[in-house]
Amino acid sequence: AIPYNRRPSGKPPSPILRPAYQGSNPISDVWSIHALKECTEYLPRVVENLHSDEEARSKMCLAASSAGMGFGNAGVHLCHGMSYAVASQVKGDFWVDGYQRMDCGRDNEKDSGGKHGLVPHGLSVVINAPAVFRFTGTPMSVMNDAAMSPAEEYSMDRHVECATILANARMKRRGSTAANRVISEKAMREKPGEALSNELLELMNDLNIPIGIRSL
Repeated sequence: AIPYNRRPSGKPPSPILRPAYQGSNPISDVWSIHALKECTEYLPRVVENLHSDEEARSKMCLAASSAGMGFGNAGVHLCHGMSYAVASQVKGDFWVDGYQRMDCGRDNEKDSGGKHGLVPHGLSVVINAPAVFRFTGTPMSVMNDAAMSPAEEYSMDRHVECATILANARMKRRGSTAANRVISEKAMREKPGEALSNELLELMNDLNIPIGIRSL
């Protein structure tokens, strides 16, 4: 999200015209970074031991609350807005284990046999996230052979910070080997979007999350 103090429109002429969300701000950063660190550590454990790892489940409950405190004030990202198209265009036979199948309305029974596919909200958001971060992590000024603006530098720093958190969690999860290493911060800064996108894809792969909307 654009930082709260760098919005291009500046201060609105009236409080009623303020945007619904504040944009990136220091308080939301605290909650969001904490949620990201907790999720990268405990979500794989929940997936691996859904019913037996009570610590991981408890940590994920708190992480969900922390994340809500973060984006509830800052606002959500592109992949959240894109999720509605993903969920609405799901194939009729796609489903996720753990969700009860339900008959859809009469108008659709003839075409879908009374069934309708389901993409849970979290999946519909994360499925496009690697592509979104690859885009947002590539400054327009760099593509135009120009110097980055302060806002772009701020955004790139955030991409690198999140990529580093994901990379460190991957190292802890898989162990330190020649095939499993963290690229240098310098390399991340050269292509922040690629770094964050690749680390997110690694996590999605470990969690057996579908890669790309074609699989839905």
